[in-house]
Amino acid sequence: MDRVVIITGSTRGIGFETAAEFLRNGDRVVIFCRHRRHVKEAADHLSHLGTQENLLSLVGDVRKARDVKRILSQSLKSFGRVDILINNAGIGAYKPIEETGEKEWENILNTNLKGCFLFIREVLPIMKRQGRGIIINVSSGLGVEGIANFSAYCASKFGLIGLTQVAADETVGMGIKVYAVLPAAVNTKLISDIGLKMNPSELLTPEYVAKRIFQVAEGKKKSGQSIEVYF
Repeated sequence: MDRVVIITGSTRGIGFETAAEFLRNGDRVVIFCRHRRHVKEAADHLSHLGTQENLLSLVGDVRKARDVKRILSQSLKSFGRVDILINNAGIGAYKPIEETGEKEWENILNTNLKGCFLFIREVLPIMKRQGRGIIINVSSGLGVEGIANFSAYCASKFGLIGLTQVAADETVGMGIKVYAVLPAAVNTKLISDIGLKMNPSELLTPEYVAKRIFQVAEGKKKSGQSIEVYF
């Protein structure tokens, strides 16, 4: 369909599979993360999908405004526009509130919520000039229900839903739609990174969530909605 799609946190898990889904559809995709090696590995694995010209792989940190500006500038230089922004980058921790350090809290909130804000702030003027655009923020089932030991993660994901609704309300009648996608637990490296032991058969697959994100990106739903993704 030749849409231009920017996906944050797209070198593994949900972001990687979402990039694959759009590339298979003929769209042009920008992937990136903080780690150059991870970007190269992801680009190598995605290179057989679509055409080489349809994939732009960059290195950047969603927590840093200068990196966000640079990612968007390079995307515009290569592809000329931004049709879809998918804010997927996310990290977490699994521990009680009293054991959560300030730096850990800040890192999670900066990655999951501030990074999303920075991208929305920079992409909205572009989409307003275009007269169209879709923004999808990957929140979580834990964005509407707080569970013990997920204080920073829940705070960030709750915040994403509020930010989604604000952005949707600020862009009424501008041809821009903003959504939040709320997956249940997904079988990604995040689960093992935070030390959770869960039965894979009880988890969503990244591929399944990617297909739902792809459907939401059609823009048929009312802007501001939160779309839950379960089995």
